[in-house]
Amino acid sequence: MVGKIITKTTTINFQIKTFGLYAVSITARCQSGKLLGLRGGENLRVEIDDIQLREVPSEDKPQYVDIPPTWNGTELKGLAKTVIFILALDKGDHTLKFVPTPSATIETYTITPIQNPQDITLTLNNQAEDGNRRPWYTFVLVNLPLQSLSADITVDWHLFDGDDVKLVVDGNIEENAENKHWKNWIWHATLGQIFSGAKREKKTFTKQLLKGIHYIELWADKKPTLHSVNLNLGDYTPKRIPTVEDPRWTGDFSDDTEQILLARLILGEMEGQSQQAKIGAGFTVLNRFRKKRSHWGYTLHEIILKDAQYDAFWNEDTTPKVKNPLDHVSRAEWENCYKIAGQILSGAISDPTSGATHFYSIATNSDFPSWATDDVYKTKIGITYFYELER
Repeated sequence: MVGKIITKTTTINFQIKTFGLYAVSITARCQSGKLLGLRGGENLRVEIDDIQLREVPSEDKPQYVDIPPTWNGTELKGLAKTVIFILALDKGDHTLKFVPTPSATIETYTITPIQNPQDITLTLNNQAEDGNRRPWYTFVLVNLPLQSLSADITVDWHLFDGDDVKLVVDGNIEENAENKHWKNWIWHATLGQIFSGAKREKKTFTKQLLKGIHYIELWADKKPTLHSVNLNLGDYTPKRIPTVEDPRWTGDFSDDTEQILLARLILGEMEGQSQQAKIGAGFTVLNRFRKKRSHWGYTLHEIILKDAQYDAFWNEDTTPKVKNPLDHVSRAEWENCYKIAGQILSGAISDPTSGATHFYSIATNSDFPSWATDDVYKTKIGITYFYELER
């Protein structure tokens, strides 16, 4: 597959011998629609173990295509882009899935263990292909923190134009305080380099980002050279990332992907209830997220894990099942909850509750909670009543 055009979803199976942090590096190229006579051109996205990455910060409607860890032919115009995913991988079998639309060219891919998880140095020594302002490298941190980052880059002047490099972290451009004319290009060549020659600079940026999904982008203009990138994760220690095949709790729910965590909630709250009731319970999380209320939280993890918000995560009768699903329910039941969670997050199914943020099942208690009033009532699915609250 390497060096060839792919025109359909292609999955590669690989095996990891030892749990740890790994760098999955993929270089690919996509053509613009203008060149191919296609509307929108070629695009490519990648899934590792079915992890579907979305925009950062999260928006109401998930975006999976036109985001930093994907390849966009309109932006690239046939030039190569490298995406390096950095994530913990458990011992055993894994999958790398390439999803082109309608096609893409895979140049190379490598899977490399990271020797020092706290202080990651990636030696690259790669010169960009000659092209105007376009994405060049994206570093994807999957459920990782970031204390600081540095990049060692050389820029030079080429006849009538010079090399420039832009740094973007989670959608925020690192501004050049030294030269307002090159405000968005933190490395840039000057006309004087016709005489002085190439200029190599290593620049460091303090970020102090908490554990989560983070995108570090380098955009290139002309032909700069990236020598190395250093990512300082602080005192981070790699932990296994739960998957649908192995959802065992790590001791910290923040290690879960959004889909795994939402699947735990659906299972803990709605085991034995109908498919629609399960979907409804999952949508209450998404509906709280859409309302952007500080008392609920601004991310799916915050909303689900808020104290005393969802009974399944603090009730001693349900927490064992939530933490280790396959010790308490059938694999089919757990995989169904995981599938529902994925459909909710991707927008593949509609909300049967019409916007509910809370629910209450009559089997749990004969008395309704004080907030379950007629004026906020939305619908009833099986034994569960759904309500839309603002608090």
